[in-house]
Amino acid sequence: MTYHDWSSDWPYFRDVGEAAYYIGNYLRKWGRVGVRDTKEKYGSCRVYLSLGWRQLHCITHPGHCFSRYPKWLWVLDCKYLSKIVRLLNPIVFPYHKWLYNRAYQNAIKKWPHIREEILINADWPELIEGNDELMAKHWISIDKDGNEKPWSRKDG
Repeated sequence: MTYHDWSSDWPYFRDVGEAAYYIGNYLRKWGRVGVRDTKEKYGSCRVYLSLGWRQLHCITHPGHCFSRYPKWLWVLDCKYLSKIVRLLNPIVFPYHKWLYNRAYQNAIKKWPHIREEILINADWPELIEGNDELMAKHWISIDKDGNEKPWSRKDG
């Protein structure tokens, strides 16, 4: 069972929260990824984030939803610097995708007993290697004719 309720006697709620926190910190530290929140919810990891950079603020204050700049710098960043920073995304985005996979792989190694709980609510599960079995169990693909079929990496 992947989802758990606090009324159950499942003993790993703290581990799930620590795994989510670990993933978020790892992504912020090594990739300046915009992680907005990490938490345990229904016994599964939730890491809310955005890959890539849209403006200078995303690099200097990853995950902050409100400006930490003086007004003049915020205006400069929004109008001009954002156009320059986005030019870095062809390099940054593949690195963020690689780092995303690595963060989840590290968490799975550190907490192998809650593997499914770590992976089930990943924002981009298709970026995580070794996740095919779980994806096929919980996701479906829809072909161009609208027919449902089990998920497969070659479809995703």
